[in-house]
Amino acid sequence: MSHLTERLAGNEDGKPKVFRDSAIQNLSEFFGRFRQLNVRSNEQLDALVDDASRIVRGVNPQTLRDNAGLRQQVATELSRVQSVLDGLLVDRPRRNILRRAKS
Repeated sequence: MSHLTERLAGNEDGKPKVFRDSAIQNLSEFFGRFRQLNVRSNEQLDALVDDASRIVRGVNPQTLRDNAGLRQQVATELSRVQSVLDGLLVDRPRRNILRRAKS
């Protein structure tokens, strides 16, 4: 999601950054796999996936290229979802394996 958000919101030499149709396709496919796997570990995560899915549902990549207003709106909404998602990520401590000293 961060890749697509960066591509939609960013500019390169005063022109919108290029993004491939597959960026939106891949995101939509992920939403389908997420539901199929039935992760359901966190209600907030489920809500974020539903929200992000709603944002890109029915959005045509070419329309995003042609319509700067829609492009900015989608980028803003995906950025909002991304910031909430970043807040849900937690660094887990790694296991500390104790070994006996060699005798």
